[in-house]
Amino acid sequence: MVPSKEPAEVLRQLMAAELPEGLTAHIDRVVHLAGLLARQHGADEGLARLMAQAHDVVRHLDPRALLQRAEMLGLEIDPVDRVEPVLLHGPVGAVELYERFGIRDERVLHAVHWHTSGHPDYGPEAWAMFIADKVDPTKVERWPALADVRDAAWLSLERAALTYLDLLLVRAVTERWHVHPATVRARNALIARLD
Repeated sequence: MVPSKEPAEVLRQLMAAELPEGLTAHIDRVVHLAGLLARQHGADEGLARLMAQAHDVVRHLDPRALLQRAEMLGLEIDPVDRVEPVLLHGPVGAVELYERFGIRDERVLHAVHWHTSGHPDYGPEAWAMFIADKVDPTKVERWPALADVRDAAWLSLERAALTYLDLLLVRAVTERWHVHPATVRARNALIARLD
């Protein structure tokens, strides 16, 4: 008997025709790392891999198209999203996964929706996906400070997430980036939980 494919592999096949090669390679690395992190922390590897496979389903779309789609879907759009519409690829992606790809697992949809900022209600699988996305080796090469996040992830996913959010806020202040309120909420929740 041939073993059936896991959900992440099935979704990869469905997504493959639409995604640029570089994005597919990024997702593949994130899927692999999310599975390893989930295993390290005793979480559901298959669920973490599915979240990772799903996370950037519409990341290749033009930011203006993301904003238009979010408006058409009636999604809540923060003023920061209007300035940086690429941030909408999580919320729009969650809808896309539900409508086009038949993903019904609320944990997956929630994880994808909030994967740019993190979320106070994330479980270990979602944090594994979140961290894996942030420490893709190509991102660590471009921003070496992310190595601290990668290293922390083997000990604690939530501590690694807080390390990442701290780094992001410092960089946002230094480079005068907008900070999404969801990022601040996730960071504050992690501080309350971990300190």
